[in-house]
Amino acid sequence: MGAAKRFTQNPGSNAICYYRYSSGAQRDVSIDQQREAAHDYAKAHGYHIIKEYEDHAISGTSDERPDFQRMLYEVDKLRPAYLILWKTDRLSRDRIDAVLAKKRLRECGVKISYVAEAIPEDDEATQILMESIYEAMAASFIVSHRKNVMRGLTYNAENALYNGRKVFGYTGKPEQRYQVNTETAPIVRRIFKDYAEGVPMQKICNTLNDAGLRTARGNEFTVGTLHGILKNRAYIGEYKFGSVIVPDGIPRLVSDDMFLTVQEKLRANSRGGKGAVRKVRPDTTIEDYWLSGKIYCGLCGEAMQGISGKNKIGNPYHYYSCKNHRRHLCPLKNQRKELMEMIVLYVIQELFRQPAYRILVSGMCYAYHVSQNEGSEAYEESLKARLKEVEGKLSNIIKAIEKGIFGDTMAEQMNVLESQKSMLSDALLAEQNRMKYALKQEDILRYLDSFVGDINNPDTRRHLLDSFIGKIYVFPDKLVITFHYTDDRRELPFEEMKQLIENSRTIESMLGEYREAPTEATAKMRESLLNGLEGNEDNPDFFQ
Repeated sequence: MGAAKRFTQNPGSNAICYYRYSSGAQRDVSIDQQREAAHDYAKAHGYHIIKEYEDHAISGTSDERPDFQRMLYEVDKLRPAYLILWKTDRLSRDRIDAVLAKKRLRECGVKISYVAEAIPEDDEATQILMESIYEAMAASFIVSHRKNVMRGLTYNAENALYNGRKVFGYTGKPEQRYQVNTETAPIVRRIFKDYAEGVPMQKICNTLNDAGLRTARGNEFTVGTLHGILKNRAYIGEYKFGSVIVPDGIPRLVSDDMFLTVQEKLRANSRGGKGAVRKVRPDTTIEDYWLSGKIYCGLCGEAMQGISGKNKIGNPYHYYSCKNHRRHLCPLKNQRKELMEMIVLYVIQELFRQPAYRILVSGMCYAYHVSQNEGSEAYEESLKARLKEVEGKLSNIIKAIEKGIFGDTMAEQMNVLESQKSMLSDALLAEQNRMKYALKQEDILRYLDSFVGDINNPDTRRHLLDSFIGKIYVFPDKLVITFHYTDDRRELPFEEMKQLIENSRTIESMLGEYREAPTEATAKMRESLLNGLEGNEDNPDFFQ
């Protein structure tokens, strides 16, 4: 068997430098110190630095470091003679990653010089030994460090001490318990109070963001973050970290009664909340304001909510009401629930009852699906390239074994590469199958066809409303409906729609039992539309 390929260093005195520090709690001066020492070292040895790379606050146990990867990619083009490092662990704290990085550098003719570690450069055998010792020490440090960190975090949790987790409404310092933040704690109480009184989450978010307030992480408030705050048991004094729970381990901000009221309201407002109430109290009649969350005042933009009551003679009434109108800030009067829902339901029926309309909708949905899946081919090629690279590395190891070069590190590296190859192969197969069985417009059309005749089912109606209707704006004399997948805004005057719906009902009652299944002509029209003739001017277009 042939001997291992000797290392051939690039000629000249050009050098590159790589700097890294791990902890986000460190200051950038650590990078500056490494840079200063590297420049002094280069000057003392007559090296000429042509490029520098640096990664801030990224652990050396991961190879997902932007400049680290950039350096390994560019080293083949730059062909420097030296790489200057502060210590061996700056390259990597993972032994396998370190071996792979050094292999890459060696293949590109780059010799590594260490500033702060006494590693002889003129004795290759001693250099390899010393590097291995330092790398083993770095790996041992990581394992020990993780154990110590987990031990410290567990101790902190058991004593309800601050563990680095920011919670809105509190301040935290190392080795101390959480303290109430006098500036943000009142905001937490106001959030709970407003939600308990029926203020929508989005409205609360808008108010907080408009006031310039931000979350504990400095971001704008969203419905998701607000939901997390309202569900957080820390506000009733419960400290939780992992599996450790300490009652009264953190100052309380809201009462148990307020917290329970909010939890019940969250459950009631969640999907299926009304159904849950009916299961508990079957005799309870709950009016379904199914346009809630979609219907807004066209005059002021405020959300409209369902209200009900009884008139003087005891008859019930149901309306959609603008919140600002109830505050005497908007002139839009309460709108009859029956009329609003009747018009919207008619629109949904028209969308899915007519084959041509369903085809138009399916085309818009498919166009949206295609736009969201752009780049799939590039992803597949990326997987193929990564798989080829891993297979190449495995091939090199096999060649080394054939030459009699084998060790524990190489065995570990081979296991890692085999695992990567398996995962990449599975991912590639999954992506190829996804592309092979990609969603087509016909699939969407069949899905829409399945709703025909079932439009009054509450679950189906809600699903269609969420999927295809954007927002519904109410004006004194009309509705304006916006749709997903199109910029169309359809205006529906109340009086015209009432007459149209009454006429439709009259015609349907006249047809009665003579209503038949789709005719052969209808089927042919459907087929021609699917074959690309839906753009014909004679076809009805709901969105024009």
